[in-house]
Amino acid sequence: MEKRAMDLKNTTSFEQIDSEDHRDFVTAQNNCALCGTTLELRHVFMTETSHIKEEAYCTECDMRTRAKIYTLN
Repeated sequence: MEKRAMDLKNTTSFEQIDSEDHRDFVTAQNNCALCGTTLELRHVFMTETSHIKEEAYCTECDMRTRAKIYTLN
């Protein structure tokens, strides 16, 4: 429980985190599922398609946890 409280102190959130479910969701989105390290985000602009690729990865495990592609209008 103390580790989770420390992780949430280091997490920037623009909303109030009132419920246990909400805190668990924020922790799952921002920390590695294997080791708990705060995830880093990498953004790559793909000029040929005008998309931005966002990847979340763990610097300790070198594991990519999610990737999203955003279209620029």
